[in-house]
Parts: sequence; C-alpha cells; structure tokens
Amino acid sequence: MDEKKLTRKAFWAMVQRDLLVQWRDKWEFVFRVAMLPFILILVYGYMLPTVGILPADFPTHMFCGMIGMSMLITGIHGTAVPVSMDFHNLREIEDRLLAPVSSRTVAYVKMFVGILESFIGGLIVLPISLILMGSKISIQMDASMIPVLILVLILTAMASAALGLLVGTIIKPSQVAAMFPGFLMPVVFLGAIFYTWHQMSPLPVMQGIILIDPLTWINEAIRAVMTPQITSLPLSLTMIGIIVWIVVMGIIALKRFDRMVYNK
Repeated sequence: MDEKKLTRKAFWAMVQRDLLVQWRDKWEFVFRVAMLPFILILVYGYMLPTVGILPADFPTHMFCGMIGMSMLITGIHGTAVPVSMDFHNLREIEDRLLAPVSSRTVAYVKMFVGILESFIGGLIVLPISLILMGSKISIQMDASMIPVLILVLILTAMASAALGLLVGTIIKPSQVAAMFPGFLMPVVFLGAIFYTWHQMSPLPVMQGIILIDPLTWINEAIRAVMTPQITSLPLSLTMIGIIVWIVVMGIIALKRFDRMVYNK
C-alpha cells in the first residue's frame, strides 16, 4: 500500500473513531450546543422584542449572529477540548502518533471533526431560531446567493476548527472550565451578534476592538448574504478577513501542535 493510501486510511479511521465517541455522548453534545443559543434567542430574540424593550427588527439582526456564534463556539469546543485531553490527561495522542502517518495528519483529523461539529451546531440553532423568532425574521436573500452562503459557512467551520486547535494547544484540561468566561464570552459578546459593525460608529475604539474578534467577520459575512437590507461590511472584505484568520490561526496552531508532539 502506497503512502497516500495509507495516510487516507488512517485519517478516516481516526475520524470514524472520534465521531463514534461523540455519538455515544450525543445528548450531552446537543445540550451543550443548544443551551446558550436557546437562552439568548429566548430572551433577546423573543421576550424583549415581544414586550417592546427591543425593536421589532432586532431578531433579524440577531439571527445571522446566532448562526455564526453557534458554528464558531461548537467548532472551537469540538476541537480544543479533545486536543487538550489527548495531550494531557488521556495521553491518547501518543497512541495515534504510533500510526504510520505524520503528526500533521493527526492534527487535520481533529480539525476535520471540529468542522463537522461546527456544521451540526449551525443546524441545531436553526429550529430554535425559527420556532422562537420565525415570524420576526426578515431574510431577503436571493437564491443565487445560496452557493455564496455555503462557502461562507464552510469558511466559518474552518475558522472554528483552526481556532479550536490553537486553543487546544494552549489550555490544559483543568483550565477548560475557565475557557468559557475567560475566552468564549468575550468572543461571543464582542462578535457582532446583537449589532453590526457600522452600528458601533459612535464608538470608534470599540469598532477597532471588535475587528480583532473572528466572529465579527463571520457574522458580518452571513448578514451580507442573508440580510442584505442591513448595512454590513462588504462581503468580499469579510470573506478575505475570515480567510486571513484561518491562515494565521492555522499556521500558529499547527506549529504549536508539532512542538507539543516533539516535546513529548
């Protein structure tokens, strides 16, 4: 068997193993992925607009942000936690490195599983959004933009996996509990979920700060496709921004992954 076929076989074997583990914990996965979007949509997308505290069109602003947030957070968690556990607690990474493939293949497996989980996270938030905000959401996307939307979602999933791999090489399992308030909460609330980048124009400093958040680029891209009636950053610019984040985070994450492997 040549090297490429061996690498493909090992890659898919490891992917199947990781997916099997996730399937065994499928209800924990669904609960973890759905709870945060459900609470945010219930309060900000249904209750507050219904009683008039928030404007009636607020759910339209929020809908695209919830898709981007769910995909990014799910992909980060689905990649970072297994990587951290494998390196520190389970030591499973050592068994995987015994396979006749490069260490990069093991990293790509983790990222690929994170990408799949990211898409599942996006699918889970859709029925929640439609049930609680369906009548309040105004989507004016042309059918010709569907391929563009798919591309944006693929880039979003890739960004989530790249950032997840990076986080997984930084945190230890004992620090996972602190990851949500210390890292994910700022990413969520500074990621243009409840507002657009242009709406922050009275706060130019904050406009600059939220551009450091990859979720801002993701949500602005999804808005540009699904709700073009809302002023957002140009679609081409946001897609370039997402790609830059993928490349930068991916390069740093893979270098850190290799360093951790060879320091074992």
